[in-house]
Amino acid sequence: MRKKVFFVLFVGMAFILATPAWAADERQAEWPLDAQHFRAEQAWTTARGHGTTIAVLDSGCQADHPDLAGQVLTGTGFVGVAGDTGQSDRSQDSHGTSIAAIIAGSGKNNAGTGVIGLAPDARILPVRVTVDGETQPVSLAEGIIYAVDHGARIITISASTSVPDPNLRSSVEHAIERGVLVIAATGNSGRDGNPPSYPAYFPGVVAVTGVDSSNKFWPESQSGPQATLAAPATDIMSANNHGGYLRGDGTSYAAPYVAAAAALVWSKWPDLPAGRVIRQLIDTADRHGDAAHDDQYGFGIVNPVKALTTSLTTATGFPAVTNDTSTSRWPWTATVITITVSAMVIGWLLRRRAVNGKGKS
Repeated sequence: MRKKVFFVLFVGMAFILATPAWAADERQAEWPLDAQHFRAEQAWTTARGHGTTIAVLDSGCQADHPDLAGQVLTGTGFVGVAGDTGQSDRSQDSHGTSIAAIIAGSGKNNAGTGVIGLAPDARILPVRVTVDGETQPVSLAEGIIYAVDHGARIITISASTSVPDPNLRSSVEHAIERGVLVIAATGNSGRDGNPPSYPAYFPGVVAVTGVDSSNKFWPESQSGPQATLAAPATDIMSANNHGGYLRGDGTSYAAPYVAAAAALVWSKWPDLPAGRVIRQLIDTADRHGDAAHDDQYGFGIVNPVKALTTSLTTATGFPAVTNDTSTSRWPWTATVITITVSAMVIGWLLRRRAVNGKGKS
């Protein structure tokens, strides 16, 4: 019997509690945005994510939620639904909708007290690749290709597999080659000692682990040398797919915070290449301890205000992230480009020398 490989959504480990639309001031419950953490109000004086499209590869996004109205573009789906635009969310846990709201919620619901995203002026490209937590690798791979080819600068993924599927890896490489940031949650089976699952494990993917409101590592997070950055993952308030709200835990929620932070950086410096955007986030992250890299926190907890207010020319050196003891995570892209350009220049010089040589003979 042929074995099927499924992806599992990193939905809240402890609980997901739906709350009615009339719940009191959801925005006050968004602790990651407060002055002790992301200092979102300060960040928004510099950038709000305008001009950046973020693809959410998930269960779809409920585009008619009051906090998402006007934020969600027409997308697509790869789960066999004819005419799918990705603008609805049929999952039981509202997974895609909650991720979209963390990124680009407007906060307009309930007289302006609804959920607001970290990059409220960004736009969401919804790509349905899963239904209630399960999808085949080919669906996610197709979703990545679609997002790249339809204008997404950032792709955020909160689904995983323990199998390094070649189609998925190829699609990730396609995105990186096209200058698109791929950001993925590491997974929620950390207590079993598991490393980040795929696609977070792949080279070039921004692998995101989770922390709590005290900035302590969330022990459910899968972690390892592949970890790039950490972000809030516990008691996260967000939108559900029927006009209300929910709370939940999971690295699923950490990844979109990093995606939103990248959108803020790109909003301020729209001409930066993808590698320089992630470098800025890495250079300005809040380190854990004295080490440059930590297997649990990666290069630190993402800090949007520092990323936006630290000069690009004075940021610290670009650290290497490794998937093992011999392979660097980020510099390989620059190396390939350098080798290619050098080869072209040398070839041109040789041809010119040959032509000049013939003219003198």
